[in-house]
Amino acid sequence: MVGSAAVSADDLAALEFFGGCPVESLGPIATQLRPLTAVPGQVLMHQGEQAISFLLISKGRVEIHHEGTDGFVLVELGPGMIVGELALLRDAPRTATVTAVDEVSGWVGGREAIGDMLEIPWLLDKLLRTARQRLATYITPIAVQLRDGTDLRLRPVLPGDNARVVRGPVEFSSETLYRRFQTTHTPTPALMRYLFEVDYVNHFVWVLTDGVDGPVIADARFVREEADTATAEIAFIVGDEYQGRGVGSFLMEALAVAARAGGVTRFTARVLADNYAMRAILDKYEPQWHRDEQGVVTALVNVPAPRTLSLSPKMYRQIRSMAGQVIRVIG
Repeated sequence: MVGSAAVSADDLAALEFFGGCPVESLGPIATQLRPLTAVPGQVLMHQGEQAISFLLISKGRVEIHHEGTDGFVLVELGPGMIVGELALLRDAPRTATVTAVDEVSGWVGGREAIGDMLEIPWLLDKLLRTARQRLATYITPIAVQLRDGTDLRLRPVLPGDNARVVRGPVEFSSETLYRRFQTTHTPTPALMRYLFEVDYVNHFVWVLTDGVDGPVIADARFVREEADTATAEIAFIVGDEYQGRGVGSFLMEALAVAARAGGVTRFTARVLADNYAMRAILDKYEPQWHRDEQGVVTALVNVPAPRTLSLSPKMYRQIRSMAGQVIRVIG
C-alpha cells in the first residue's frame, strides 16, 4: 500500500544505500518519494511488466525471483537496499518478481527520483555498481573441472560473497592472507566491502565456488589504473585446500579473457618475492619484473592473447560471453 506521508532527507541518509552521501543533497530526492507498506507474501513487482517505479527498503525483507531459460534464481534483500531501479534505468521490462517476505516498509519513486539520483556523482556510481551486480545474479555459473577432476563453478562476484567468504567453511590461512595482502591479519570490513562490491568495468572479479551454491574457494580480480585505463593491477587468493591444483593458472586465463573484453591490454601484479607459485604463473607470459620494495616484486605483462590460452574454444566463448554481459550491461 502506498501512502502519502512525507519522507525526509534524514530518513534517506539513514539507509545503507545512501551511506556517505551528504544529507543536503538528498532533499530533492526525498520530495519525489512516497511511503509504501506491504504484508508478507504481497507481490510488489512482476517479472515482465514495464518498470515505472523503484523501491527503497526501510524495514523488512523482499525476495527477488527471476525465471530464466536455465531455471530460476532467488535473491533476498533487506533494509537499506534499492529494488527495481535496474529496469527503470534501462526503460525495460522487469527482469524479476519482487515479493515481501515479511512486513515491509519503505519508499517508492519514479523516473523523476532516479533522475535526481543521477545528478549526484556518488549516487550514480552506486546505482551503476548495484545494477551490474544485480544483473550478474542472473548468470548461470560455468562448470569448470580442475586437472585432478575437482568440479567447480566460475562466475562474477555477487552481492553476498563477502559474507560467504568471511563465514564460509573454506580456510584462508595466515600464510595465504600474507601472500595476498602482505599481512597475516584478516582483511578489515572496509577492505572486504571494497573487494566484493565491484562495478565489473574498472574493478572486475571472478570467483570459483565448490558447487553451484557452494562456498567461494578462490577469486581473481583486475583493477584499472586511473591514469591509464588500459592497464590494470591483478590479484588472486585461493583457499588452502585448493592450492596446487591449477586454480591460479585457470583464473589467470579467465581474467585475461575478461580484461580483453573490457579493453585492458596490460597487467601489473605486486607479488611477494618468495611467492613462487604466483611468479610461476606470471612467468608463462614473459613479464618484466621489477623490485618494488624489500621482499616485494612487481610484474608488468601484456594481457595474454586468446591463441596462447589453454582454454578450450567452448570454455573461452562461455567466459567471454559472461564477462561481456556484465561489462556491457550499462556502461
